[in-house]
Amino acid sequence: MRALATIAAAIALLAAPQGAGARVPEGFVGISPQSAPEDADFALMRQAGVRSVRWPLFWMGVEHSRPFLSKPAWEGFDSVVELAARHEMRVMPFVWGTPDWVADEVHTEPVDTAWQRRVWSSFLRRAVRRYGRNGSFWRRNPDLPHLPVRAWEIWNEENIVTFGEVDPVRFARLILISGRVLRRNDRGAKLILGGLFGRPLQVPPNLHIGQFMKGLYEVRGIRRWFDGVALHPYVARAAAMRGQIRNLRRVMREHGDGATKLYITEMGWGSNSYQSRWERGPRGQARELHRAFSMLAHNRHTWRIGGVWWFSWADAYGGCQFCDSAGLLTEKREAKPAWYRFNAWTGGDPGTVPRARFFE
Repeated sequence: MRALATIAAAIALLAAPQGAGARVPEGFVGISPQSAPEDADFALMRQAGVRSVRWPLFWMGVEHSRPFLSKPAWEGFDSVVELAARHEMRVMPFVWGTPDWVADEVHTEPVDTAWQRRVWSSFLRRAVRRYGRNGSFWRRNPDLPHLPVRAWEIWNEENIVTFGEVDPVRFARLILISGRVLRRNDRGAKLILGGLFGRPLQVPPNLHIGQFMKGLYEVRGIRRWFDGVALHPYVARAAAMRGQIRNLRRVMREHGDGATKLYITEMGWGSNSYQSRWERGPRGQARELHRAFSMLAHNRHTWRIGGVWWFSWADAYGGCQFCDSAGLLTEKREAKPAWYRFNAWTGGDPGTVPRARFFE
C-alpha cells in the first residue's frame, strides 16, 4: 500500500501545470547541457520543444597552443553546431577560458597588454567568421539548415573568482574589445554579458550582481557595446529569484539601461536530496522548475526576459556539487519528474523517453 501511495503521488506531480497560460512562446526555453550532447540527445530536445542549446566555446580548447604553431581545433564545436542544425536548433555559445600561452590563469580576462587584447580579438573574429551569419562553416555545409550563431555570451560568471578576476572595470575592457569585433564582422549579432552568478557565497572576494554591474556602468561608453545581460539565479527555492532579478533590473534602470534584455542562461536544481541548497529531491526539482517557469513566464514582459536555459540536460558525474543530479534526465536518459513539468511548459512530447524508476 505504501508503494502504491508513493506511485500515485508521483503521477499527480507529473500532471500538466494548471491554467491556460501553462506554456511559453516557442524558443523561449533552451537547454544548457553539462556534457556533449549526441545526435539522440538533440532529437529528444527537439521533440521536447527546445530550439536553443547553450554550449561553451573554450578558447583554451580551440587554441591550446599559438595558432601559428598548430592548427586550431574547431572540430568539437563544429560537431555541436552541426548536430543542432540538423535538428533545427541554434547554438548560443559562451566564450571563455584563456590559454596558458596568453595568461597564467584560465579565468584571467586577456586585457592586460596590447598583445593579449590582439590575440583575443583574433580568436573571437575567427569564431564569428566561422559560425556567424555568413560564416565559413555554413558555406562548407550547404545541406544544413542555415542557423548561424546570432548571440555570443562573453565570459561566464565573471563576478566570482572561479571564472574571472572579479573586476568590473577589467571585464568592461573585454566587452569593449569583443563588441567591436562583433559589430565589424557580423552586423546584427548580439553580445550578451556572461552569466552573472546571482548570489555568491563568499562576498568578498566575489561581488554581488548589483555591485558588479554598478562598477561596469562606470566605464564610459560601455552600454553601447552589449545587447543583453545574462544571469544565473541559483537559489534554494524559486521564489528567491524574484529579488535577484528585481535588484539587477533596478541597477540597469538607474544607469539608463532599462530596455536591455535579461537572459537567464543557467537555472536549475538537482534531484538528489539536500546535499546542497540547490538539491531538492526528485519531486522538489520538478516543483521548483514549475514555480520558476511560472514566475518568469508571468513577468517576461515586465522584466524583459529574452530567454531561459535550463541547466542541465542529463545527469553527469564529476562536475560541481549538484551537477550530478541537475539533469531533466538521468545519465541513462530516463525521465525524472522534472522532465514532465518541463515538457508541459514547452509543449513537448514527454513520452519519448522511459520513466526513471525512482520509486522502486
